Amino acid sequence: MLYPIRSTVAAALALAFAGAAGATPPVEQVALRGAPAVVGGLWCGAGLLREFTLEVAQQYQNFEARLIRKNKIRQITGRVEGVRVRTDPQRNQTMDLLVEGNELRIVGATGVLSLAKGQFFTRAVGASCTH
Repeated sequence: MLYPIRSTVAAALALAFAGAAGATPPVEQVALRGAPAVVGGLWCGAGLLREFTLEVAQQYQNFEARLIRKNKIRQITGRVEGVRVRTDPQRNQTMDLLVEGNELRIVGATGVLSLAKGQFFTRAVGASCTH
């Protein structure tokens, strides 16, 4: 029974594609005194997002990212507020993610991305994700 849900989430994220990077070793994510969590680097989709990678270039609170699936790239920008990662509205869609150790979990989203709520990315251990 999970198969329809899996394909629905993947289809929703794939739909989001239609219409800065580098590997970072795992580190403990801690936001001290309002400092933003460190999210720069390569993140690998887990579970239903396993075909996705997220390459993040971070400059203090601002970030630019590339969400990649099957050689299709979607550019994303946003801000890091403590352990919250908030994307700027793009094509009437937004995503809010929460840094939990070496996981980046989607805790809120609008548009077709709302189907991905609860899914997560894990920080890459090496220079690439194995799918």
